[in-house]
Amino acid sequence: MQVCIRKLGTDCLEYMVLLQVGVRKLGTEKLEYVILTKAKKPREQGFDKLYEIWPVLGHIRYKFLEVSPKEHHSIDEQMTPFKGRNTMRKYLPKKPTKWGIKVFTRAGVSGFVHDFEVYQGKGTLVEDDIEPDLGVRGNIVLHLVSTLPEKIKNKIYFDNWFSNLKLMSLLKIKGFPCIGTLNKARLKGCPLLKDGKMKKRERGTLDYRTDIHSGVIVVKWLDNNTVCLALTYTGITPQDTCRRWNVKDKSRIKFQG
Repeated sequence: MQVCIRKLGTDCLEYMVLLQVGVRKLGTEKLEYVILTKAKKPREQGFDKLYEIWPVLGHIRYKFLEVSPKEHHSIDEQMTPFKGRNTMRKYLPKKPTKWGIKVFTRAGVSGFVHDFEVYQGKGTLVEDDIEPDLGVRGNIVLHLVSTLPEKIKNKIYFDNWFSNLKLMSLLKIKGFPCIGTLNKARLKGCPLLKDGKMKKRERGTLDYRTDIHSGVIVVKWLDNNTVCLALTYTGITPQDTCRRWNVKDKSRIKFQG
């Protein structure tokens, strides 16, 4: 078992092994705290890659959940910087922090994280959280919104790594209107305009379809390239204008967005 010991009056963290007869001191006069958990075997009930530090993680998560949330919530992944040895360490070259532990978070408009789930691979979610048809990504969203208070009319936002049409429909049923970018491979035959036809039109062109059963709206919008969105939070109106850089004219232009 691994134990973390902090010497009083210093910022030094020292690591040691807990012996059966007790704790072997490493030149420390007094221990400020020692975190201990009963050792578990890999196939034992309650075992996961984080079980040794769950007392700490659980306390941090509890304190985050105590902070009253606002109406709008973004679900995304973030990297906690780490370059040591750990089976959960990931390398994501497109992230600002490339090496670290991947954490799924639910954050408010201010950026404050209200809830989180550390990515462990197959052990990320317990069996009770699983909706088999959604996959791990969709279940992560359901897991993170499950701690939201019902008295607030929450709106949920996420990107195309998480989103699919079934998840959108299920969130609406549970009372969580949402908006998310959508991978074109997950359109499930939705008869939107083909990319080739849209690109022949002016920037700002959009096409949409509404599922009459679930109420999910799917939108394809043309900027430099086509972007797909799925939403249950709002409709396609009212529409606003946005400013984008026009390479041909070397100036900013306004168009429908």
